[in-house]
Amino acid sequence: MQRNNYFFGFSLGIVIPLFGVLLVYMLKYMGRDIGLGQFLQLMQDNPRTISSTLSLGLIACIPLFTYFRNRKLYKTLYGSFIAVAIYAVIIIIYRFGLI
Repeated sequence: MQRNNYFFGFSLGIVIPLFGVLLVYMLKYMGRDIGLGQFLQLMQDNPRTISSTLSLGLIACIPLFTYFRNRKLYKTLYGSFIAVAIYAVIIIIYRFGLI
């Protein structure tokens, strides 16, 4: 099943970083007995925490980019790249307190 369209790439580019953030939570905060609710509250209260955690979540898209590039699914690659770029702009805006 090859899906070479912008929407599929964009939707994967939105969902995969969320799994990356969940992975960061499981590796970093779950061992400290911090619940998911406390983690989300910590992210809301501290812009530095949210920007670093979301940035680490974006790293989860690197295998996605590599896969799409190797399979020559350039439309899907472009869609996922646009989603990651939107995430990056949101992280920068939130980090510097513009929201």
